[in-house]
Amino acid sequence: MQKVYFMSFEEKQYIIDAWDEHLKKHNIRFKFFSSNATQEEQFDTDFKENIMQSKKLTYKEKDEILQYAEL
Repeated sequence: MQKVYFMSFEEKQYIIDAWDEHLKKHNIRFKFFSSNATQEEQFDTDFKENIMQSKKLTYKEKDEILQYAEL
């Protein structure tokens, strides 16, 4: 029997805060035209994939985070 772990509010908030920080840094890079669209797309893909593969998040939590990140 596999043990199921649920993500705490603090862990979920950490992910959301990390996403907000990423967006903030992206906006700064965009202002200086140093953002690479390919890198940005890869980051988004990797972020989404990591969330989907998480064993600590419930389906509802995964959906909530991806909706928040607009992915």
